[in-house]
Amino acid sequence: MGLRAARGWLVGLVACGLAGLLPTGRGARAEEPAAAAPETIFVGAYVTLIHGIDLKAGSFGVDFWVWFRWSGRGPSPLDSFEVIGGRVLSKSNVIRKSLAGGLEYHAARVSASILQPWDLRRFPFDDHTLQIRIEDSERDALTAVYVADSVNAGIDPDVRVSGWRVAGHEDAVVEQVYRSNYGDTSLPTGAHARYSRYVFSARLERDGAGRFFKFFAGLFIATLASWCAFFVRPKDAGPRVSVSIGALFAAAAVTIAINNQMPDAGALTFADKMVFLSLGTILVSLIGTVSALALHYREREAMHRRLDRAGQVAVPLVYAVILWQIVP
Repeated sequence: MGLRAARGWLVGLVACGLAGLLPTGRGARAEEPAAAAPETIFVGAYVTLIHGIDLKAGSFGVDFWVWFRWSGRGPSPLDSFEVIGGRVLSKSNVIRKSLAGGLEYHAARVSASILQPWDLRRFPFDDHTLQIRIEDSERDALTAVYVADSVNAGIDPDVRVSGWRVAGHEDAVVEQVYRSNYGDTSLPTGAHARYSRYVFSARLERDGAGRFFKFFAGLFIATLASWCAFFVRPKDAGPRVSVSIGALFAAAAVTIAINNQMPDAGALTFADKMVFLSLGTILVSLIGTVSALALHYREREAMHRRLDRAGQVAVPLVYAVILWQIVP
């Protein structure tokens, strides 16, 4: 028993000695040069103009100041940044200067056109977030990392957008991953690149009430005209039918005008529901008018009067209830 214990102790001592002489994996990694830390670049934006909001084309225009503050190593971020999903139209009032502490400060006023996906399901009660997304086109997240200069970023108080209210802004930095090796066979399949992205968001709220009545006034008038046909005496058949048919054509014209101003939303929008509601109401009124006239010519006066009275009450009541349900 004592011999076996002594032998085990001796083997353990030799093993520990060898372990001390041989380099370990962790020790070998410790001696390797550490990868250089990515350059920290402070970035911010200040919007001075929002214009050209185009629902049909899915785009908007914006003028803004953008600035970068960094240690000065490497190329200027002002020369290598790009607006994701947009196009820089001009870059003016360029400022390049050195700050205390060895920092560089570069800034410029930028005019850009940016694509914007619009969610129009609640139109004209829709609100939208306009985004300016900036990345460095030359350096990935391993060599350059953005930090949002949120204290100085913002929107000029004098910015006005017709039909909209500027409701606020926010900015942040996110990491964007591109899962592709872009056809570079020297890289493994499934390789991906990471880029630091600065995102400035401006919140716009539409003047819904005023836009609502302006946009759908034609539909309301056409629907009202079709309802008024129930008050025309059956013996005045010509004017009564003309009112209903005229309302139907007027609603169709308004529908075409609405569709010309809006892109294909890919889903049923509030505007679509309004059109269907109005056209349906006008069609019901037209059917009621024809039915009342048929009863009149068959000398069934009591029935056509009941039908007219029912239309006078039921049509606006049902229209109002459905409208209340679909208004967002």
